[in-house]
Amino acid sequence: MFEVEKPRRFHYEPRFYDPEKEKWEALKKKYAIEKEAEESLRQARSDTPSEQGDNAELDYFEQRVRNIDREKRQQSTKLTWKDLFRKRSMPTFNYQPRFSSNAPSVAGAAPAGTADSPQAQETDSLTEKYRQPVHKIKIRRRFDISDSNYMKPISGGKIILYCFIVFLLLSLIIGI
Repeated sequence: MFEVEKPRRFHYEPRFYDPEKEKWEALKKKYAIEKEAEESLRQARSDTPSEQGDNAELDYFEQRVRNIDREKRQQSTKLTWKDLFRKRSMPTFNYQPRFSSNAPSVAGAAPAGTADSPQAQETDSLTEKYRQPVHKIKIRRRFDISDSNYMKPISGGKIILYCFIVFLLLSLIIGI
């Protein structure tokens, strides 16, 4: 019925939009920001000499701390060849359970004469409830985290050997 170009497009031009006016407003805003920055710089320079000296020291040390932090971050993000083959280890957690039989409890610090009190019985039942079982169930996993060799890197010789075998297999496949 009507000729409509494919794919159908939606084109809308607002009535009260003037691109020329938008450009001028953006330009005014840019110069206003620059002017404001210059004024703040002039005010900073016009401070009294004693205040400026104190601020200069403070600014120096703040800048120095920022530089040191930046250098540490850069050093920590750098990777070297040694990082590929360094020994990796699982993180260790030193968690102390609150309801352990070894750890002194807050209620256990009560006087010895009140051992038969209801509070002492409640804390005993609570510690019994959360005590770890004597015989833990060990779940066997395909990759056992407790294994000491779990996080060790593969030696470079093995990597080179595996790459050579893959190269031979690929050359045989492509060569046929």
